[in-house]
Amino acid sequence: MKKLLLSLGLVLVGSTAMSQVIFSVEAPASIQGFYDFKSNGDGSSWGLATLDGMFVLDTVVLANDGTPGVNAQGNPASATGCNALAAGSLAGKIAMVFRGDGGNPGIGACGFGVKAQMCANAGALAVIIVNRDATTIAMNGGTEGAAVTIPVVMVNLATGQAILDRIQNNVPVVAFIGDKTGFYDDDLTTFEQTSVRAEFGSKPVALTQNASEFSLTPGTWVYNYGNNAQTGVTVNAVIKRNGTQIYSQTSSSASIPSGDSLFMTTPVFSSASYTAGYYELIYTVAMTAADEFVGDNVSKSTFTLSPQYWGLAGFNATGDSIKADGFYRPATLPTTQFETCIVVKDANGGRLKMDGVQFGGMTVGAADTATVTLDGVEVTWSLYTWNDADQTVSTGTFDLLSEVAGGSYTYPDPADAVLEQPVFMPITSAPYYQLANNQAYLLCINNFVPSVYMAFSTTDHYDYAMNADDMVRFPLRSDVGTWTPAGFSGLPVPSIALRTGTNLSVAENTIDAAAFPIPAKEVITVKVNAAGDATLKIVDMAGRQVSNQQVKIENGQFQTSVAGMNSGTYVFTLDYSNGTTSRFNVVVSK
Repeated sequence: MKKLLLSLGLVLVGSTAMSQVIFSVEAPASIQGFYDFKSNGDGSSWGLATLDGMFVLDTVVLANDGTPGVNAQGNPASATGCNALAAGSLAGKIAMVFRGDGGNPGIGACGFGVKAQMCANAGALAVIIVNRDATTIAMNGGTEGAAVTIPVVMVNLATGQAILDRIQNNVPVVAFIGDKTGFYDDDLTTFEQTSVRAEFGSKPVALTQNASEFSLTPGTWVYNYGNNAQTGVTVNAVIKRNGTQIYSQTSSSASIPSGDSLFMTTPVFSSASYTAGYYELIYTVAMTAADEFVGDNVSKSTFTLSPQYWGLAGFNATGDSIKADGFYRPATLPTTQFETCIVVKDANGGRLKMDGVQFGGMTVGAADTATVTLDGVEVTWSLYTWNDADQTVSTGTFDLLSEVAGGSYTYPDPADAVLEQPVFMPITSAPYYQLANNQAYLLCINNFVPSVYMAFSTTDHYDYAMNADDMVRFPLRSDVGTWTPAGFSGLPVPSIALRTGTNLSVAENTIDAAAFPIPAKEVITVKVNAAGDATLKIVDMAGRQVSNQQVKIENGQFQTSVAGMNSGTYVFTLDYSNGTTSRFNVVVSK
């Protein structure tokens, strides 16, 4: 049973090998349960270094600064948290505020740290920030966040509106934020971060043709956070492909003392052949006693066997859009450039060629919108071969890097419509790049506006794998300086993936396009199945860019000069504002 029903303030509790920080609604029964959240307890930009060993359990109330009206999601503008609140108005309570709506800079458009600080100043014990859409994102506290020492969590829009509905109907809502170690007598937990997962978020099915090329042994650490020893503990592992179960195995039973943990496994998952699709690996923990908190008895990871994409961040269920549920930048901003990367390597990598990169995108923080813009900004990517012998986090080096391919994407002007959206960045050095067997590659995004936030996946966890093998997976560096091999604190995964194929050609995955006359004279006319503005890049066959210009497509065609270009074959690439691309060869003969 629970040790208490309600406590005031911040309570310190014991801890085990891994604390269990949660956000849950304890009352009313209609919305009781465990909810997805992000917290300020990562220590990166907040005054609170961790939520381990503490919790707040109290009534949720709306912050109210008296601002009339509602935001774009229909939530009260008075609870967007950007203005000073009456002293003591939130004393002894958990405050709830709403993120700015993104479309109205006059409502709620201040940083997360500002919102939290306003609530703390009014006496709040903790803060719930409600996002404006169906996801949660990492919160940067900014300058103000450094002074905030109370728990702050973000929940998605649906969760926030469920709580809001009860509050507005005078139904008290009690929430738990923090570490629940010892809060229940019978309580087992499994974490995604301490469970075996596939070694990728998405991998081309051409590299996973049989059991010798891909298999895994499911396993997870099971933690006993309750006060009682538990017997008959088992783990069931299920794997689904596109929703259909293809594997289900249960571990041997075991006992786990209070405050202890045990790593439990099931038999190997493998197949004589694999089918492209969206895979889910689901662990479920059970025991003889009834678990008093079942919200953390299941952990899940996903991966995709893809026709084309290769990366560490996962993709959506349809396999066409990379995960981008968190946006990060360095706590100490670089002077000119920030580079974040993933590492890919496969014994049969030579089966594939690549023609570009999908990137989860970027965004501008609310506190920076007056001074920072992505309008017309170019983001580039680089593919490096990495030949250092030591590629571990602890002692690895980055001395033997050689750039072998690259490309770019230019944000439209204005860029608002594509912020926080995945974009495709085609290769510009050649129609494609041939990958090699057993070659380690760094695929990096180069951002020359370091104050903006870059896309990451916060739901693909490689903690267990990195603890087991110490291998570098997503390093980063600032101003082309010293590498940080482990990446950001908390191990979010850069939203970057190679787009690959086994038989790429110049015309694959492009909008139909043609140029005439051929051989080209001084001016050519290009016909495309498109309209509007585009960026035209012209690259010679040695990979040197000879032209970069804006063109306007009218009536399905445009003209461009090739004056000054030597005779030869050139690769013309058109990047459209919607993220699609045309690529074709033009022969210049003079």
